[in-house]
Amino acid sequence: YTTTAFDADILTAEGGPVAQFYGYKYLGVYSDQAEVDAYNNLKMLNENGTYSYFAPGDAIFEDVVPDGIIDEKDKQVIGNPNPDFTGILSSSLSYKNVSLSATLGYSLGNDVYNYQRRILESMSTFENQSTAVLNRWRSSGDETNIPRAVYGDPMGNARFSSRWGEDASYLRLKNVSLSWDLPYKIPFINAMTVWASANNLWTWSSYLGCDPESSASNNVLYQGIDTGLLPQSASYTVGVRINL
Repeated sequence: YTTTAFDADILTAEGGPVAQFYGYKYLGVYSDQAEVDAYNNLKMLNENGTYSYFAPGDAIFEDVVPDGIIDEKDKQVIGNPNPDFTGILSSSLSYKNVSLSATLGYSLGNDVYNYQRRILESMSTFENQSTAVLNRWRSSGDETNIPRAVYGDPMGNARFSSRWGEDASYLRLKNVSLSWDLPYKIPFINAMTVWASANNLWTWSSYLGCDPESSASNNVLYQGIDTGLLPQSASYTVGVRINL
């Protein structure tokens, strides 16, 4: 079963994980004509039945079915949003009237389709682009992983591919709480606790987006798609608990 979301094919097949990313494997950018020749002058089938040949500065896609044509037959599984491991680690310490607790969340082995980065690095329209495109291919011999800028993207350099997939494994300090039970006797009050709490203080991840826990919706078929929704941010709370 294949569905489409945000210009991506999402594959769920018998015997495999749910909602895998299904597209083209991105191998880099043609540096010069010699590299184009080395890949046997791959071409792309146009809608009108003609062919267009990839040139220096275009993206290199894996020709899975070795027929010299990059088309639907060359799509393959290029990512899996389902983590290999995920969980929570928590710990607490107490000394006399003071208590400290911390909670870490982690995920390992999950991929994210960075749709937001795709929009900001496609270079196919007049939309604003990120500074990453300053490293795009410009002339023969350039060694880069970002294709040339061509309005309309006629060769499909920005098509859904492994170029937009990223490892979103992370370790996040989800919560730290500190409390103090006042030892003083106060009239009409049995106990009083002063506490402070902080959420999402620190995140370690190689993911380039704002939040490695991104997901387009709660639907299992659309997990692991970063559409630029508001990320989880740090928050701080202080309070007093009084028992009368």
